[in-house]
Amino acid sequence: MNFNAEIEIDLNKLKYNVCTLKDTYDDYSYTFANLKNNCFGMGCGILETLIQNGINYVIVSTLSEALELRKINTQVPILVQSVLANDFVYDAILGNITISISDLENLRDIVSLKFKDVLKVHFLIDNGCNKVGLKSKEEVQEALDIIGQNEKIQLEGVYTELTTYGVLDNDYYHAFNHFLRCIEGIDEEIIIHLNEPIMYHKKNKKVNGIRFDLSLLGIEENIDDGFISNRKIKMIEKKYDDLAFPDIDLLLIFTIKAKIIGLNKALKGTLVGRNFRAKENIDLAIIPIGHKDGITKAIGSVLVNKKICPVISDDIDYMIIGVPDDTKLKDTVYVLNEEMDIYSLIGALRTNRFYLMSILNNTLVRNYINKEEKEDIL
Repeated sequence: MNFNAEIEIDLNKLKYNVCTLKDTYDDYSYTFANLKNNCFGMGCGILETLIQNGINYVIVSTLSEALELRKINTQVPILVQSVLANDFVYDAILGNITISISDLENLRDIVSLKFKDVLKVHFLIDNGCNKVGLKSKEEVQEALDIIGQNEKIQLEGVYTELTTYGVLDNDYYHAFNHFLRCIEGIDEEIIIHLNEPIMYHKKNKKVNGIRFDLSLLGIEENIDDGFISNRKIKMIEKKYDDLAFPDIDLLLIFTIKAKIIGLNKALKGTLVGRNFRAKENIDLAIIPIGHKDGITKAIGSVLVNKKICPVISDDIDYMIIGVPDDTKLKDTVYVLNEEMDIYSLIGALRTNRFYLMSILNNTLVRNYINKEEKEDIL
């Protein structure tokens, strides 16, 4: 019996999400999967499902992530976002991995190297919010001039990281228009790609690539639909005539669960864990999931045999929960599944959807279900 807490990942649900997004945004030639930070906590085991169902480019943070994915698939294009030191550029070339150019000094260093094979690069443009990237049309033109002097460097694409959805504010439009100004002198035949905020806007004719991240996992931006928000949305729509909310229903592809490893009964007045004193007799269960896994008692409750049970105490590697008296050893406890609201979990942990997927510890077992077997080609 495996008593480890685990993340169970349903590859059939992932397939559904990929196909749904691919069909909804079929006017983009390039469909990227953002697989930063261990594929946003899902592990490399999701890569083949993504590729088999329409993803034709992958973006990661670091070269080490790219090389891990390259072990699984030798063909899919992979783009690394972080700046590479000179010594690692050769590894990128050997692995057929594309790199990002985000500042001129780094580009000059790369140009000074000697290599026989072609190095493919994408320009990363600062979105105007003082992030990483080339800052202006003039910097982009200078980068083009530098590359033009080296036949072994090929500009394959340009992109930026939009940081707002522009649904409730104007910032999206400032960032997007800044990006368009910066790339005015660039051949539009190359890949021009943007991240998930463009899902909420009408397609721009210059953009031919869309990057999906947490939507692939079934975690969409949770746009507040209250009275004040609706008024802001209408104002943005009236001003820009640009909003286009996706009419899609995606599936959460993963559950977080654990087996009960111990049962206790706390008598009234006794201590439970470090700082909870029972006000009445309580039946307790212990599960092997805790702070080290990115989960704390702040989540409030879990699901045991389809019953909501309170989290009473926690520690670095376990939680103590109150349970019905018929609960058994090895019963499954769900911290998160399709019956539960992931946005409530995010709110309870006082975090956001990206950070949640970053703090889920990589030591949690990744269990992939509904995996399609490849057919042998004779």
